[in-house]
Amino acid sequence: MNPDEAVLLWVDEYTRMADAYEANVAPRFAPFSEALVARAGLAAHATVLDVSTGTGLTALLAAKAVGPSGLVVGIDLADGALAVAQTKAARAGLRNVRLEMMDSRNIVYRGGAFDAALCSFGIPAVGHAQVFREVQRVLRDGATFHALGWGPRRPEAGWDAFDEALAAHRTASPSEALARLREAGDLVAQSGDAAATRDARAITAKMRDAGFSDVDAEPRETVVAFGTLDDLIAHQASFGTTERELGEMGESARTAFRRDLEAGLAAYREGEGVRLRWSTVLYAAKK
Repeated sequence: MNPDEAVLLWVDEYTRMADAYEANVAPRFAPFSEALVARAGLAAHATVLDVSTGTGLTALLAAKAVGPSGLVVGIDLADGALAVAQTKAARAGLRNVRLEMMDSRNIVYRGGAFDAALCSFGIPAVGHAQVFREVQRVLRDGATFHALGWGPRRPEAGWDAFDEALAAHRTASPSEALARLREAGDLVAQSGDAAATRDARAITAKMRDAGFSDVDAEPRETVVAFGTLDDLIAHQASFGTTERELGEMGESARTAFRRDLEAGLAAYREGEGVRLRWSTVLYAAKK
């Protein structure tokens, strides 16, 4: 397997899980996208690019900000996610949103086509340096790129408990699809590309290498609350690999997984709920 094959596998999973992602993940990401759009200070009539738009959360917020005479172009490779975004735009009566299936490593727009660019939790592990070069190319001179990425994964944030319980009880005889996803994950993890996306210094350096100036990185820590343990599991299972891992566990393994997860999260429980932390980074870069 090569990195491009890994990307295509994940794209298929985002398409497969688009409805679950919209139901269980997008609402939790909404405050972050709202802050990103507000920080970008988008002007009325502006033409804006939303990179890795997914189910369109940030693109639709940007479309409202630029008004009916502006335009937001949301790009993503997952056609299932784009279909959800298109339905949302239609229901909201937004006609200034264009959603296109496109690889962010090869943005097929002329140079200087956009007044601003956004990216909310969409900095890819594979090829992000090329994505930055492409975004810089399609921005007009003086335009800004505002991106929201993940910060370092800290043990005290609580997320390790989920990963450890999942790893301890995953099936030893995975389906072909799950085996391929595991291989893709191992490939990218071993390359260091995934870890690089959580390193603000590495990302800012790559943005500068791509031609951006005045690159700023603002780390943030946010508490994320889940009403019940089942809410947390549903959130995590809205991503394809995790959903397959849970789905292919036997009954006894699922029981043991839940037992270990409850034990691992004991320090993070608040009544029936779970309170974890997300480490994020807000980037701003000027062409």
